[in-house]
Amino acid sequence: MGSISDHNGLQTVDISAYLHSNDPVSRKAKADELVKAIHGHGACGIVGHNIHIETWREALERSKEFFDLPLEEKRKVDHPQGTVPHRGYTGMGRESIYSKDELEAMAGNPGARADKALDWNEHYDIGSDQEPVHHNRWVDEKTMPGFREFMKDFLQKLEQLHRAVLDALLLGLEVEPSEDYFRSLHAGPQGGIRLLHYPSLLESTIDRQATTWWPPHTDFTTFTFLIRDQNQGLEIEDRSQPRTFIPATTEIRDRIWFTMGDFGEVWSNGYLPASKHRVMIPSPPPGLSTTTERFSIPYFVNPRSDDSALLITFLYDGFLFLCVDVNERENQNRPRGVSV
Repeated sequence: MGSISDHNGLQTVDISAYLHSNDPVSRKAKADELVKAIHGHGACGIVGHNIHIETWREALERSKEFFDLPLEEKRKVDHPQGTVPHRGYTGMGRESIYSKDELEAMAGNPGARADKALDWNEHYDIGSDQEPVHHNRWVDEKTMPGFREFMKDFLQKLEQLHRAVLDALLLGLEVEPSEDYFRSLHAGPQGGIRLLHYPSLLESTIDRQATTWWPPHTDFTTFTFLIRDQNQGLEIEDRSQPRTFIPATTEIRDRIWFTMGDFGEVWSNGYLPASKHRVMIPSPPPGLSTTTERFSIPYFVNPRSDDSALLITFLYDGFLFLCVDVNERENQNRPRGVSV
């Protein structure tokens, strides 16, 4: 496969040379290629990543097995009360992401939130068992034999990939090798996966002006890997034409989509922009009245929570200051989320 292929403005990078080459010139060239690909829209496709397609398929199959469980079984591992941590099961319509237009429309209208059309999905969040604060809520082994061990191993593979990609980004951005600050920000078990299920819907019940699987948002992360089935829906905003979107298509079976998050935009001094993306509900297949369900697994890469304030301080002292603090960006109305 070629190193970069043009995909309606989105590029796909084969990172195998970076992962396996001992030639520093080849590795630097590939790192530069990756940074250039992300610079345009904050997103690109990645292949040659060492996540085998068989592992990918099994992860999606096990995800489907979980969502096929009776609701009472899924509720046994419910997400804890409150906004954090992202652990456990969140049922249909229990989490909403708001677009900028929706936030503006809601201003001064306390009842607007109740009028919002549901974002139709359910999800199950899993992080490292080594994370000292946020604990996983695992399905009982008797209910889903082997599920826990498989997901722990899958998470470990994604952690290895995120470290390699982070190193490539730092090399491409020409961060001094002696400066290990950014690596230390992401040391330890900071990644997490979200098993996502978008259900099939009766076309006649969908308000296509208001209902989505997820509205436009950016992820409040450093960056995100997006693994999904062969059903379309993910779209990336075209930064050269705001409010227009490019379909992130599925014809390359083992392509992982990469999206930059809010923190990643900050620590790259804005050179790698946070990708605004959405998940639309495709029309039903010809002759059918219901849409096709969709499964995806985003993997979120986050900085260490105990160092987030240091991240802002470092960027303030060393680079152009892009945000006010960890909770307030220059663009305060920018919608954020953690879904694909």
